Amino acid sequence: MWLDHLILFLGWLLFYGIHSALATEKAKNALPIGPRAYRILYNLISFIFFLGLMLLGALIYNVLLFAPSPFSTYTGLMFAAAGLFIIKRAFRNYSLSAFLGFKKNLNEDLKTEGIQAYVRHPLYTGTLLLVIGYVLFNPQLSSLVILLALCIYLPFGIRWEEQKLIKMYGEAYLEYKKNVPALFPPIKLKRSA
Repeated sequence: MWLDHLILFLGWLLFYGIHSALATEKAKNALPIGPRAYRILYNLISFIFFLGLMLLGALIYNVLLFAPSPFSTYTGLMFAAAGLFIIKRAFRNYSLSAFLGFKKNLNEDLKTEGIQAYVRHPLYTGTLLLVIGYVLFNPQLSSLVILLALCIYLPFGIRWEEQKLIKMYGEAYLEYKKNVPALFPPIKLKRSA
């Protein structure tokens, strides 16, 4: 059982690592195909790898972390819904067909409006909330393994992504980075007089 979960954990770390590595300019320039074809290939590889990991997580023997309750179920659904909402809002600034590689991305401007005015990496924020919700909704060891792998990857993924964005946008991104938090906006509490 533990070996299965270790393989699942390492599989998720490998998935995230490959996902980030394939997004680099070096990887994009290594194949003699255009940017749109590369984007389609990148998404296809990610999708197949993702499905394989989800299948592995479903097939391995699992233990419950805690007994599901209406509270954990509804809380999990709320976290997951919030994550999906954030991801959907983040895509308002981008073309989904360009993101998938089906259309040429003509607009390469730095996006700092909408949800990107509050967090620099809303797709990561939404994914984190979605996975936390999944753990609460389906409190199995394999769910926790997915969350742990994501939490280990995020600092590296953010760093690699930001190195790429600094190269693309220079000082504009550095200024944006100074003013906008990476994953969660600060909670501002009102002081009573």
